[in-house]
Amino acid sequence: MLSTECRVACRRLLHLGPLCALLIVLAGCGGGAPAAGSAPAPSLAPTAGAAPGRSAFRAEELAGRLLFVRGGVIWQWRGREATALLGDGAAFQPAWSPDGGRIAYVTRGNDYSDVLLADASGAPLSQLTFNGSRQPINSIERVYESTWAFYPAWAPDGARLAVAAQPSPPGGDPPAEYNLGLYELPVGDGAQASLYASDSAQCGRSVYTPAGDALIFVRSGGGAQGQQELYRLDLAGDRATPLAGAPTPSYDPAISPDGRWLAFAAGDGARTEIFALPLAGGGAPLRLSDMGAARAPAFSPDGSQLAFLAIAPGEGGFDLWVADLRVDEGGALRAGAPRRLTTGLGLDADSGISWAA
Repeated sequence: MLSTECRVACRRLLHLGPLCALLIVLAGCGGGAPAAGSAPAPSLAPTAGAAPGRSAFRAEELAGRLLFVRGGVIWQWRGREATALLGDGAAFQPAWSPDGGRIAYVTRGNDYSDVLLADASGAPLSQLTFNGSRQPINSIERVYESTWAFYPAWAPDGARLAVAAQPSPPGGDPPAEYNLGLYELPVGDGAQASLYASDSAQCGRSVYTPAGDALIFVRSGGGAQGQQELYRLDLAGDRATPLAGAPTPSYDPAISPDGRWLAFAAGDGARTEIFALPLAGGGAPLRLSDMGAARAPAFSPDGSQLAFLAIAPGEGGFDLWVADLRVDEGGALRAGAPRRLTTGLGLDADSGISWAA
């Protein structure tokens, strides 16, 4: 039987995200849902880590506002400059609302994570989940009262979010985590509603289709060889099926502003690259990057560019890149040579990128 110290240590590993949650479940320390007593939202003033120098950024003008994460602080690239926007070392996974007026994001604490809202300037608006506990930090009692929520994704109407979360706190001895399922979280009043859950798989990042009638989401199968796959969940029919044409593994889904294309990261042998498929289905995946380690694609608001995170050859951390997009005479989506926008920042790839007008 695992000691209390081991249980708490395993629980802490979940701060790294749902892939680690899957490993915890496989190891026998497995999941939960809302409890009271979460910590308050992170302070408005970003404080984590030393500010990078000007040489870390390429002075290229980008249309709109692009969010990325470094060291638990959410940064914004606007025009030709990047500035820290919000977070004190615990803010992750930002997502612009459809109208660009609000930011949904995740804060991680000791044994839990919550979903919060800020306005476009980074000022706190509200806290949507209360997944923490008032029990002492590092106590087993705290483990039994805490749960996780990740990857907020806005519905097209801006009134709800899809999140990867747990149905209830851990149970059993040692504590067993529930798998992450898909839930819909109202931005205003109302309770969190289950959309999809599986005893044999974890759910990860998702994105609504433009009509709001389906979700493209990441499903990680159980077992030591469980791989991430893209699934489509029909919200009206409550039916989830593997996304036709998407290779295994594949993850980080993003839909173009015109609704024509789905971009995603996928394994290609020992490499990870960005690919695209027509959202309507059909055809083979189209490669959009050739970096060796690329993920987290995000379309520009006008659909003319694609930003993503990648590790440059010979380096060890993710930086921000952008490429111009075009559709060739045969109707295939193509990407030009990528341009590097940051150097040596070690950006958080799991938090991804969000780009709004």
